[in-house]
Amino acid sequence: MFFQKLKFRKLCTSKNSHKISPATVSKSPATVSKSSEKRLRKEFQEEDHILKAHVRASLPSPENISRWEATVNGPVDCPYENGVFTVSVHIPPKYPFQPPKITFKTKIFHPNISESGEIFVDILGSRWSSALTINLVLLSVCSILSNPVEPFLVSNHAARLYRKDRKGYEKVAREWTQKYAKG
Repeated sequence: MFFQKLKFRKLCTSKNSHKISPATVSKSPATVSKSSEKRLRKEFQEEDHILKAHVRASLPSPENISRWEATVNGPVDCPYENGVFTVSVHIPPKYPFQPPKITFKTKIFHPNISESGEIFVDILGSRWSSALTINLVLLSVCSILSNPVEPFLVSNHAARLYRKDRKGYEKVAREWTQKYAKG
């Protein structure tokens, strides 16, 4: 299973902490059910020190709990180290029974991420579970940066290079991180 392969020890640390005030989360439009809205508010206000060291989440519009933005810090000892990547989180009306759609807004060279920023991992598709939270998924996104997971995108140049020439892949990924992910 995917979570057995996660290696959280490789995640980078950040000196930035992000406090979330309950006052910053106000009434959201009727895009999710009342029970989903309650769960999302709880998730957004969660104070997890491991998560906050690696991922900072915010609401672009405090009125809309179904749209989050987050910054993901590139893990240490991988090509994304010192990078700061912005992702958007779109939460469907049937959350938690449907997975969120998480998209990289920062350009990134990775076997599990398309050129348009879509993330292709099993926990955001066939292996989604309503037991997962947005915060855990965001932490998992940080983890896959240092540990890409199969299956990769067939048409993805990063995936082909990762399989054939790991050092070449790391070089390109590091160059893209330096060029696009300096936050």
